[in-house]
Amino acid sequence: MKKGICIIIFFLSLLATDTFSCTIIMVRGNGVAIAGSNEDFFSPLTLMWYIPASEKYYARVCFGFNMIMNSTQGGMNEHGLFVDGNSLGNQGWKPDKNKKSIIGSILDQLLATCRSVEEVKDFFRDHNCPALDVARIPVMDKSGASMIVEWYNGEVVFLETEKDYQISTNFVGSKYVGQEKPCRRYNTADKLLSQQSSFSVNTVQKALDETHVEGPGSITLYSFICNLKSGDIYVYNFHDFSNLRKFNFSEEIKKGQHFQYMAEVFTERSPAYNKFIQDGPLELVNMGLRTSRFQATIFYQVLKANYPRVFEREIGPELLSELASGLLTEGRVEDAIFFLERNASDFTGIPSVHYELAQIYHKTDNREKAIKEYKLTLELDPEHEGARKALDMIMSHGTARRSPQGESGSLCSSTRLPGTYLSHSATCSGLSPGRSSLFFFL
Repeated sequence: MKKGICIIIFFLSLLATDTFSCTIIMVRGNGVAIAGSNEDFFSPLTLMWYIPASEKYYARVCFGFNMIMNSTQGGMNEHGLFVDGNSLGNQGWKPDKNKKSIIGSILDQLLATCRSVEEVKDFFRDHNCPALDVARIPVMDKSGASMIVEWYNGEVVFLETEKDYQISTNFVGSKYVGQEKPCRRYNTADKLLSQQSSFSVNTVQKALDETHVEGPGSITLYSFICNLKSGDIYVYNFHDFSNLRKFNFSEEIKKGQHFQYMAEVFTERSPAYNKFIQDGPLELVNMGLRTSRFQATIFYQVLKANYPRVFEREIGPELLSELASGLLTEGRVEDAIFFLERNASDFTGIPSVHYELAQIYHKTDNREKAIKEYKLTLELDPEHEGARKALDMIMSHGTARRSPQGESGSLCSSTRLPGTYLSHSATCSGLSPGRSSLFFFL
Protein backbone atom coordinates (compact mmCIF):
# COMPACT_ATOMS: atom_id res chain seq x y z
CA MET A 1 0.00 0.00 0.00
CA LYS A 2 2.83 2.43 0.80
CA LYS A 3 4.34 1.79 -2.63
CA GLY A 4 0.97 2.52 -4.23
CA ILE A 5 0.66 5.82 -2.40
CA CYS A 6 4.17 6.83 -3.52
CA ILE A 7 3.34 6.09 -7.15
CA ILE A 8 0.13 8.13 -6.95
CA ILE A 9 1.99 11.10 -5.49
CA PHE A 10 4.65 10.63 -8.13
CA PHE A 11 2.25 10.88 -11.06
CA LEU A 12 0.31 13.71 -9.48
CA SER A 13 3.54 15.68 -9.24
CA LEU A 14 4.20 15.07 -12.93
CA LEU A 15 0.73 16.31 -13.78
CA ALA A 16 1.39 19.43 -11.76
CA THR A 17 4.36 20.38 -13.90
CA ASP A 18 3.56 18.99 -17.36
CA THR A 19 0.43 19.04 -19.48
CA PHE A 20 0.14 16.01 -21.73
CA SER A 21 -2.21 16.54 -24.63
CA CYS A 22 -4.55 13.55 -24.43
CA THR A 23 -7.76 13.62 -26.46
CA ILE A 24 -10.91 11.68 -25.54
CA ILE A 25 -13.91 11.27 -27.87
CA MET A 26 -17.32 9.95 -26.72
CA VAL A 27 -20.19 9.46 -29.20
CA ARG A 28 -23.74 8.11 -28.96
CA GLY A 29 -27.06 7.81 -30.82
CA ASN A 30 -28.94 5.18 -32.86
CA GLY A 31 -27.93 2.40 -30.49
CA VAL A 32 -24.28 3.47 -30.41
CA ALA A 33 -22.11 4.15 -27.37
CA ILE A 34 -18.43 4.41 -28.30
CA ALA A 35 -15.52 6.06 -26.52
CA GLY A 36 -11.91 6.48 -27.62
CA SER A 37 -8.70 7.98 -26.34
CA ASN A 38 -5.31 9.19 -27.56
CA GLU A 39 -2.74 8.71 -24.80
CA ASP A 40 0.00 11.32 -25.12
CA PHE A 41 3.11 11.01 -22.97
CA PHE A 42 6.77 9.93 -23.22
CA SER A 43 6.98 6.47 -21.65
CA PRO A 44 7.89 3.68 -24.09
CA LEU A 45 6.59 1.08 -21.59
CA THR A 46 2.94 1.21 -22.63
CA LEU A 47 0.67 -1.72 -21.95
CA MET A 48 -2.85 -3.02 -21.47
CA TRP A 49 -3.94 -5.39 -18.72
CA TYR A 50 -7.06 -7.34 -17.73
CA ILE A 51 -8.32 -7.82 -14.19
CA PRO A 52 -11.09 -10.41 -13.61
CA ALA A 53 -14.00 -9.68 -11.28
CA SER A 54 -13.69 -10.40 -7.58
CA GLU A 55 -16.21 -10.47 -4.76
CA LYS A 56 -15.97 -6.69 -4.36
CA TYR A 57 -14.77 -5.37 -7.73
CA TYR A 58 -15.83 -5.49 -11.35
CA ALA A 59 -13.74 -6.96 -14.14
CA ARG A 60 -11.91 -4.36 -16.20
CA VAL A 61 -9.37 -3.68 -18.90
CA CYS A 62 -6.89 -0.89 -18.23
CA PHE A 63 -4.45 0.99 -20.42
CA GLY A 64 -1.39 2.83 -19.18
CA PHE A 65 2.29 2.55 -18.30
CA ASN A 66 4.58 0.34 -16.32
CA MET A 67 5.91 2.61 -13.57
CA ILE A 68 6.91 0.11 -10.84
CA MET A 69 3.16 -0.45 -10.51
CA ASN A 70 0.97 -0.26 -13.60
CA SER A 71 -0.44 3.25 -13.89
CA THR A 72 -4.05 3.27 -15.12
CA GLN A 73 -4.67 6.02 -17.67
CA GLY A 74 -8.03 4.77 -18.94
CA GLY A 75 -10.14 1.71 -19.61
CA MET A 76 -13.50 -0.03 -19.59
CA ASN A 77 -15.22 -2.44 -17.20
CA GLU A 78 -17.58 -5.40 -17.55
CA HIS A 79 -20.64 -3.14 -17.36
CA GLY A 80 -19.55 -1.00 -20.30
CA LEU A 81 -18.31 1.93 -18.22
CA PHE A 82 -15.46 3.91 -19.81
CA VAL A 83 -13.18 6.35 -17.94
CA ASP A 84 -10.08 8.27 -18.89
CA GLY A 85 -8.28 11.49 -17.90
CA ASN A 86 -6.84 14.77 -19.15
CA SER A 87 -4.10 16.55 -17.26
CA LEU A 88 -4.48 20.20 -16.26
CA GLY A 89 -2.56 22.83 -14.38
CA ASN A 90 -3.34 23.25 -10.69
CA GLN A 91 -7.01 24.07 -10.16
CA GLY A 92 -7.01 24.90 -6.45
CA TRP A 93 -8.89 21.77 -5.39
CA LYS A 94 -9.69 21.53 -1.67
CA PRO A 95 -10.97 18.54 0.30
CA ASP A 96 -14.43 18.40 1.81
CA LYS A 97 -14.24 17.31 5.44
CA ASN A 98 -17.58 15.53 5.06
CA LYS A 99 -16.33 13.25 2.29
CA LYS A 100 -14.33 10.03 2.47
CA SER A 101 -10.70 9.89 1.44
CA ILE A 102 -9.51 7.59 -1.32
CA ILE A 103 -6.18 5.84 -1.71
CA GLY A 104 -5.07 4.41 -5.01
CA SER A 105 -5.77 5.10 -8.67
CA ILE A 106 -9.01 7.04 -9.03
CA LEU A 107 -9.57 5.69 -12.54
CA ASP A 108 -9.08 2.10 -11.44
CA GLN A 109 -11.42 2.61 -8.49
CA LEU A 110 -14.13 3.99 -10.76
CA LEU A 111 -13.80 1.01 -13.11
CA ALA A 112 -13.76 -1.41 -10.18
CA THR A 113 -16.79 -0.05 -8.32
CA CYS A 114 -19.10 1.85 -10.70
CA ARG A 115 -21.48 0.64 -13.43
CA SER A 116 -22.82 3.88 -14.84
CA VAL A 117 -22.38 7.63 -15.11
CA GLU A 118 -24.86 8.08 -12.26
CA GLU A 119 -22.84 5.81 -9.99
CA VAL A 120 -19.71 7.78 -10.84
CA LYS A 121 -21.54 10.95 -9.77
CA ASP A 122 -22.41 9.27 -6.47
CA PHE A 123 -18.78 8.27 -6.03
CA PHE A 124 -17.60 11.88 -6.34
CA ARG A 125 -20.37 13.10 -4.06
CA ASP A 126 -19.07 10.74 -1.37
CA HIS A 127 -15.30 10.92 -1.90
CA ASN A 128 -12.56 13.51 -2.00
CA CYS A 129 -10.52 13.20 -5.18
CA PRO A 130 -7.21 15.11 -5.08
CA ALA A 131 -6.58 14.21 -8.74
CA LEU A 132 -9.19 16.83 -9.71
CA ASP A 133 -6.63 19.46 -8.78
CA VAL A 134 -4.64 18.53 -11.88
CA ALA A 135 -6.99 16.54 -14.10
CA ARG A 136 -10.49 16.20 -15.52
CA ILE A 137 -12.12 12.80 -15.95
CA PRO A 138 -14.32 11.94 -18.95
CA VAL A 139 -16.84 9.15 -18.31
CA MET A 140 -19.29 7.27 -20.53
CA ASP A 141 -21.52 4.24 -20.00
CA LYS A 142 -23.16 1.84 -22.43
CA SER A 143 -26.48 3.67 -22.28
CA GLY A 144 -24.75 6.54 -24.07
CA ALA A 145 -24.72 8.86 -21.05
CA SER A 146 -21.49 10.83 -20.77
CA MET A 147 -19.94 13.61 -18.71
CA ILE A 148 -16.61 15.15 -17.75
CA VAL A 149 -15.83 15.47 -14.04
CA GLU A 150 -13.79 18.56 -13.21
CA TRP A 151 -13.11 21.12 -10.47
CA TYR A 152 -14.46 24.60 -11.14
CA ASN A 153 -15.32 27.57 -8.92
CA GLY A 154 -14.54 25.63 -5.76
CA GLU A 155 -16.69 22.56 -6.43
CA VAL A 156 -16.92 19.31 -8.36
CA VAL A 157 -18.75 19.83 -11.65
CA PHE A 158 -20.34 17.16 -13.85
CA LEU A 159 -20.07 18.72 -17.28
CA GLU A 160 -22.66 17.24 -19.64
CA THR A 161 -23.90 18.08 -23.12
CA GLU A 162 -27.05 17.77 -25.21
CA LYS A 163 -24.98 16.91 -28.28
CA ASP A 164 -24.55 13.33 -29.42
CA TYR A 165 -20.84 13.60 -28.79
CA GLN A 166 -18.51 14.95 -26.13
CA ILE A 167 -14.84 15.85 -26.46
CA SER A 168 -12.38 16.15 -23.62
CA THR A 169 -8.95 17.77 -23.95
CA ASN A 170 -6.70 19.75 -21.62
CA PHE A 171 -8.74 22.71 -20.44
CA VAL A 172 -11.53 23.20 -17.90
CA GLY A 173 -14.65 23.03 -20.03
CA SER A 174 -16.86 24.78 -17.48
CA LYS A 175 -14.92 28.00 -18.14
CA TYR A 176 -15.83 27.97 -21.83
CA VAL A 177 -19.47 26.89 -22.04
CA GLY A 178 -20.94 28.58 -25.11
CA GLN A 179 -17.54 30.05 -26.05
CA GLU A 180 -14.72 29.31 -28.46
CA LYS A 181 -12.60 26.50 -27.04
CA PRO A 182 -8.88 27.24 -26.48
CA CYS A 183 -7.61 23.98 -27.99
CA ARG A 184 -6.77 23.08 -31.58
CA ARG A 185 -7.40 19.39 -30.99
CA TYR A 186 -10.82 20.05 -29.49
CA ASN A 187 -11.83 22.31 -32.35
CA THR A 188 -10.54 19.85 -34.96
CA ALA A 189 -12.56 16.99 -33.47
CA ASP A 190 -15.63 19.20 -32.99
CA LYS A 191 -15.59 20.23 -36.65
CA LEU A 192 -15.38 16.63 -37.80
CA LEU A 193 -18.02 15.26 -35.44
CA SER A 194 -20.49 18.09 -36.00
CA GLN A 195 -20.69 17.12 -39.68
CA GLN A 196 -21.71 13.52 -38.96
CA SER A 197 -25.31 12.29 -39.06
CA SER A 198 -24.35 9.06 -37.27
CA PHE A 199 -21.35 7.65 -35.48
CA SER A 200 -19.26 4.50 -35.67
CA VAL A 201 -15.89 3.16 -34.58
CA ASN A 202 -14.51 4.52 -37.85
CA THR A 203 -15.74 8.00 -36.97
CA VAL A 204 -13.97 7.93 -33.61
CA GLN A 205 -10.84 6.49 -35.19
CA LYS A 206 -10.75 9.33 -37.73
CA ALA A 207 -11.20 11.94 -34.96
CA LEU A 208 -8.36 10.41 -32.96
CA ASP A 209 -6.14 10.29 -36.03
CA GLU A 210 -6.75 13.97 -36.80
CA THR A 211 -6.01 14.98 -33.21
CA HIS A 212 -2.95 12.84 -32.50
CA VAL A 213 0.29 14.63 -31.66
CA GLU A 214 3.92 13.97 -32.56
CA GLY A 215 5.82 16.25 -30.19
CA PRO A 216 7.74 18.18 -29.14
CA GLY A 217 5.69 18.53 -25.94
CA SER A 218 4.36 14.96 -26.02
CA ILE A 219 3.59 12.20 -28.47
CA THR A 220 0.59 9.92 -29.02
CA LEU A 221 1.87 6.61 -27.70
CA TYR A 222 -1.25 4.52 -28.23
CA SER A 223 -4.94 4.93 -28.92
CA PHE A 224 -7.87 2.73 -28.03
CA ILE A 225 -11.58 2.70 -28.82
CA CYS A 226 -14.23 0.87 -26.80
CA ASN A 227 -17.62 -0.21 -28.12
CA LEU A 228 -19.39 -0.05 -24.78
CA LYS A 229 -22.32 -2.19 -25.93
CA SER A 230 -20.44 -5.06 -27.57
CA GLY A 231 -17.28 -4.95 -25.48
CA ASP A 232 -15.07 -4.80 -28.55
CA ILE A 233 -11.78 -2.95 -28.09
CA TYR A 234 -9.78 -1.44 -30.95
CA VAL A 235 -6.12 -0.66 -30.25
CA TYR A 236 -3.55 1.34 -32.25
CA ASN A 237 0.11 1.84 -31.40
CA PHE A 238 2.22 4.97 -31.76
CA HIS A 239 -0.35 7.00 -33.77
CA ASP A 240 -0.39 4.44 -36.61
CA PHE A 241 -4.10 4.16 -37.39
CA SER A 242 -3.50 1.88 -40.36
CA ASN A 243 -2.44 -0.93 -38.02
CA LEU A 244 -5.26 -2.24 -35.84
CA ARG A 245 -5.54 -4.93 -33.17
CA LYS A 246 -9.06 -5.88 -32.10
CA PHE A 247 -9.96 -7.60 -28.83
CA ASN A 248 -13.22 -8.59 -27.14
CA PHE A 249 -13.51 -7.84 -23.46
CA SER A 250 -15.43 -11.00 -22.51
CA GLU A 251 -13.05 -13.28 -24.39
CA GLU A 252 -9.98 -11.68 -22.84
CA ILE A 253 -11.33 -11.81 -19.29
CA LYS A 254 -11.87 -15.56 -19.66
CA LYS A 255 -8.07 -15.87 -19.90
CA GLY A 256 -7.69 -14.59 -16.34
CA GLN A 257 -5.50 -11.75 -15.17
CA HIS A 258 -2.90 -10.94 -17.79
CA PHE A 259 -1.14 -8.04 -19.48
CA GLN A 260 0.45 -7.22 -22.81
CA TYR A 261 2.96 -4.54 -23.69
CA MET A 262 2.03 -2.62 -26.81
CA ALA A 263 5.42 -3.48 -28.28
CA GLU A 264 4.52 -7.15 -27.91
CA VAL A 265 1.08 -6.71 -29.47
CA PHE A 266 2.49 -4.68 -32.35
CA THR A 267 5.65 -6.45 -33.43
CA GLU A 268 5.95 -4.54 -36.72
CA ARG A 269 7.81 -1.31 -35.95
CA SER A 270 7.97 1.78 -38.10
CA PRO A 271 11.21 3.78 -38.36
CA ALA A 272 9.58 6.49 -36.23
CA TYR A 273 8.69 3.98 -33.52
CA ASN A 274 12.18 2.49 -33.55
CA LYS A 275 13.61 5.98 -33.12
CA PHE A 276 11.25 6.56 -30.20
CA ILE A 277 12.38 3.30 -28.59
CA GLN A 278 15.92 4.61 -28.86
CA ASP A 279 15.30 8.20 -27.77
CA GLY A 280 12.33 7.71 -25.42
CA PRO A 281 14.28 6.72 -22.29
CA LEU A 282 16.26 9.97 -22.24
CA GLU A 283 13.09 12.01 -22.82
CA LEU A 284 11.33 10.21 -19.99
CA VAL A 285 14.18 10.51 -17.48
CA ASN A 286 14.60 14.18 -18.36
CA MET A 287 10.90 14.70 -17.73
CA GLY A 288 11.18 13.04 -14.34
CA LEU A 289 14.14 15.26 -13.54
CA ARG A 290 11.98 18.34 -14.04
CA THR A 291 10.29 17.22 -10.82
CA SER A 292 13.20 15.73 -8.85
CA ARG A 293 16.22 13.46 -8.96
CA PHE A 294 14.12 10.85 -7.15
CA GLN A 295 11.52 10.71 -9.88
CA ALA A 296 14.13 10.67 -12.63
CA THR A 297 15.78 7.76 -10.83
CA ILE A 298 12.49 5.85 -10.62
CA PHE A 299 12.00 6.23 -14.36
CA TYR A 300 15.57 5.08 -14.98
CA GLN A 301 15.16 2.01 -12.77
CA VAL A 302 11.91 0.96 -14.44
CA LEU A 303 13.37 1.43 -17.91
CA LYS A 304 16.53 -0.49 -17.03
CA ALA A 305 14.52 -3.38 -15.57
CA ASN A 306 11.96 -3.70 -18.37
CA TYR A 307 13.60 -2.66 -21.64
CA PRO A 308 15.34 -6.02 -22.19
CA ARG A 309 12.04 -7.92 -21.94
CA VAL A 310 9.92 -5.47 -23.94
CA PHE A 311 12.32 -4.31 -26.64
CA GLU A 312 15.15 -6.87 -26.44
CA ARG A 313 17.69 -4.15 -25.81
CA GLU A 314 19.56 -3.09 -22.71
CA ILE A 315 19.62 0.32 -21.09
CA GLY A 316 23.35 0.97 -21.09
CA PRO A 317 25.57 3.65 -19.56
CA GLU A 318 24.86 5.98 -22.47
CA LEU A 319 21.51 7.01 -20.96
CA LEU A 320 22.81 8.56 -17.74
CA SER A 321 25.90 9.82 -19.52
CA GLU A 322 23.74 11.76 -21.99
CA LEU A 323 21.57 12.98 -19.13
CA ALA A 324 24.67 14.26 -17.34
CA SER A 325 25.84 15.88 -20.56
CA GLY A 326 22.65 17.94 -20.71
CA LEU A 327 22.95 18.85 -17.05
CA LEU A 328 26.48 20.12 -17.57
CA THR A 329 25.24 22.26 -20.42
CA GLU A 330 22.84 23.85 -17.95
CA GLY A 331 25.54 24.25 -15.30
CA ARG A 332 23.90 21.70 -13.00
CA VAL A 333 27.11 20.08 -11.82
CA GLU A 334 25.76 18.53 -8.62
CA ASP A 335 22.96 16.81 -10.51
CA ALA A 336 25.42 15.60 -13.16
CA ILE A 337 27.66 14.12 -10.46
CA PHE A 338 24.66 12.40 -8.86
CA PHE A 339 23.75 10.56 -12.06
CA LEU A 340 27.34 9.79 -13.06
CA GLU A 341 27.85 8.27 -9.62
CA ARG A 342 24.78 6.12 -10.26
CA ASN A 343 26.20 5.19 -13.66
CA ALA A 344 29.51 4.12 -12.13
CA SER A 345 27.63 2.08 -9.55
CA ASP A 346 25.48 0.29 -12.14
CA PHE A 347 28.21 -0.27 -14.72
CA THR A 348 31.23 -0.93 -12.55
CA GLY A 349 33.15 -2.81 -15.24
CA ILE A 350 33.10 -0.08 -17.90
CA PRO A 351 36.17 2.20 -17.81
CA SER A 352 34.49 5.18 -19.48
CA VAL A 353 31.90 5.69 -16.74
CA HIS A 354 34.63 5.90 -14.10
CA TYR A 355 36.65 8.25 -16.29
CA GLU A 356 33.68 10.60 -16.75
CA LEU A 357 33.10 10.69 -13.01
CA ALA A 358 36.80 11.18 -12.31
CA GLN A 359 36.92 14.18 -14.63
CA ILE A 360 34.10 15.94 -12.85
CA TYR A 361 35.61 15.17 -9.45
CA HIS A 362 38.94 16.46 -10.82
CA LYS A 363 37.45 19.70 -12.08
CA THR A 364 35.53 20.33 -8.86
CA ASP A 365 38.61 19.82 -6.68
CA ASN A 366 37.42 16.56 -5.14
CA ARG A 367 40.97 15.16 -5.22
CA GLU A 368 40.56 11.88 -3.36
CA LYS A 369 37.49 10.81 -5.30
CA ALA A 370 39.10 11.80 -8.59
CA ILE A 371 42.17 9.71 -7.79
CA LYS A 372 39.98 6.73 -6.88
CA GLU A 373 38.00 6.90 -10.14
CA TYR A 374 41.10 7.44 -12.31
CA LYS A 375 42.68 4.39 -10.67
CA LEU A 376 39.51 2.34 -11.30
CA THR A 377 39.60 3.43 -14.92
CA LEU A 378 43.18 2.23 -15.24
CA GLU A 379 42.47 -1.05 -13.49
CA LEU A 380 39.82 -1.75 -16.10
CA ASP A 381 41.79 -0.28 -19.01
CA PRO A 382 45.55 -0.02 -18.32
CA GLU A 383 46.05 1.65 -21.71
CA HIS A 384 43.68 4.55 -20.95
CA GLU A 385 45.94 7.50 -21.75
CA GLY A 386 43.64 10.23 -20.50
CA ALA A 387 43.21 8.63 -17.09
CA ARG A 388 46.96 8.00 -16.73
CA LYS A 389 47.90 11.60 -17.61
CA ALA A 390 45.29 13.01 -15.28
CA LEU A 391 46.34 10.76 -12.42
CA ASP A 392 50.03 11.63 -12.92
CA MET A 393 49.18 15.33 -12.83
CA ILE A 394 47.16 15.03 -9.62
CA MET A 395 49.83 12.97 -7.91
CA SER A 396 52.68 15.22 -9.01
CA HIS A 397 51.05 18.60 -8.46
CA GLY A 398 48.64 17.79 -5.67
CA THR A 399 45.92 19.86 -7.28
CA ALA A 400 42.87 19.34 -9.39
CA ARG A 401 42.43 22.88 -10.62
CA ARG A 402 43.50 22.23 -14.18
CA SER A 403 42.16 19.40 -16.32
CA PRO A 404 44.57 17.62 -18.68
CA GLN A 405 41.96 17.99 -21.42
CA GLY A 406 41.71 21.42 -23.03
CA GLU A 407 43.38 24.76 -22.50
CA SER A 408 40.75 26.67 -20.59
CA GLY A 409 40.25 24.33 -17.66
CA SER A 410 37.04 22.81 -19.01
CA LEU A 411 36.60 19.06 -19.00
CA CYS A 412 37.24 18.62 -22.69
CA SER A 413 39.31 19.58 -25.64
CA SER A 414 37.90 20.61 -28.98
CA THR A 415 37.06 16.99 -29.72
CA ARG A 416 35.12 14.22 -28.02
CA LEU A 417 36.73 12.97 -24.83
CA PRO A 418 38.47 9.64 -25.46
CA GLY A 419 36.66 6.70 -23.95
CA THR A 420 33.65 8.69 -22.70
CA TYR A 421 30.04 9.15 -23.65
CA LEU A 422 29.89 12.87 -22.86
CA SER A 423 29.37 14.96 -25.98
CA HIS A 424 31.55 17.87 -27.00
CA SER A 425 28.69 20.36 -26.75
CA ALA A 426 27.98 19.39 -23.16
CA THR A 427 31.49 19.20 -21.77
CA CYS A 428 32.86 22.21 -23.61
CA SER A 429 30.23 24.38 -21.98
CA GLY A 430 32.34 24.45 -18.84
CA LEU A 431 31.28 23.68 -15.31
CA SER A 432 29.78 26.63 -13.58
CA PRO A 433 28.68 26.25 -9.95
CA GLY A 434 25.66 23.94 -9.86
CA ARG A 435 22.28 25.42 -9.12
CA SER A 436 19.72 23.49 -7.11
CA SER A 437 17.17 21.36 -8.92
CA LEU A 438 13.61 22.57 -8.83
CA PHE A 439 11.30 20.34 -6.83
CA PHE A 440 7.60 20.32 -7.60
CA PHE A 441 4.86 18.58 -5.68
CA LEU A 442 1.11 18.48 -6.12
